[in-house]
Amino acid sequence: MRKLVMILIAAVCCVTPSFAQTAEPPAVVAQILGLSQDQLPQWIAILQARQTALQPIAQQAQSAQQSLDEALAAPSPDPLAVGQTLVALHGLQVQIANVNSQAAAQFEKILTPDQLQRLNDIRGAAHACGIVPAFAATGLLDE
Repeated sequence: MRKLVMILIAAVCCVTPSFAQTAEPPAVVAQILGLSQDQLPQWIAILQARQTALQPIAQQAQSAQQSLDEALAAPSPDPLAVGQTLVALHGLQVQIANVNSQAAAQFEKILTPDQLQRLNDIRGAAHACGIVPAFAATGLLDE
């Protein structure tokens, strides 16, 4: 039964429903998980806090990436400058991942057990989505 659920969720994830193509991602998530009117404001607050935390880190990461690109474009790149910039960029990527993980953990706390199970099933099926185009391109999937 669990396999069937995973297959169905993979189909839902990989063959994007028409409403998911035009709606904002939070609206799609809210609809798929069936968030209640009480959960929606909590989730919006989590998303806003996440965005507020990510914005300065993303700006720093963009600046670091630009510095790295410029350093590598030099006729004779300085290995020390390139290495330091890479280390800084990696640190910023870790910070971004931490903010995302914290927001996800907060979101999970507001979900019902059924909603959390659905979310975890979608997460599991999402890993398979990357291979679906190869099967479709070779004619092994019905469209």
